[in-house]
Amino acid sequence: MREYESPSTIRIPPQDQLATTVFRSDRPECVLFDRPTGNGWEPVTAAQFATEVRALAAGFLAAGIRPGDRVALLAATRYEWTLTDYALWTVGAVPVPIYDTSSPEQIRWVLEDSEPVATVVGTSQHRRRLEEIQENLPGLERVWQIDAGDLSRLRQEGAEVPAAQVDERRDAVRADDTATIIYTSGTTGRPKGCV
Repeated sequence: MREYESPSTIRIPPQDQLATTVFRSDRPECVLFDRPTGNGWEPVTAAQFATEVRALAAGFLAAGIRPGDRVALLAATRYEWTLTDYALWTVGAVPVPIYDTSSPEQIRWVLEDSEPVATVVGTSQHRRRLEEIQENLPGLERVWQIDAGDLSRLRQEGAEVPAAQVDERRDAVRADDTATIIYTSGTTGRPKGCV
């Protein structure tokens, strides 16, 4: 296999990482997202997003997620997907996204290969697909379902985690740490994990 490399035109400080931008407060009232509610759309400011990321990151710490742990994410693209990504990056964990249309066999392959300690699923349908193959995944300790309110419960569990502990974990993450493992579509064989 040939490898090509070119020097970066931008230098990133080693202490910066993907979640760093969330906690910068230069424009806290800037609306980053609009998320759906039962009555339309609700704006989410930078300050609100940072608060939610910190709370979910604390929940992941309370649940025992450690630096380098892989956490699979089986859900359609939605606000909670982004929130989960940033919370995992904050604590130094590695998200492993799985296409929400993946079959149980495809899900099994990605989970066996990436060996996550937990999975966040979007819906009960995603959870059922996971349950079909979960008995073959002994290392998969936890499953949280977004539509069942599990992320809210996780944030509540993290309420006892000191903010300093979240900051300490975030400060330990480096720019060259693995951010995510994305699996290819598998058009030329089994999907391959790309760091």
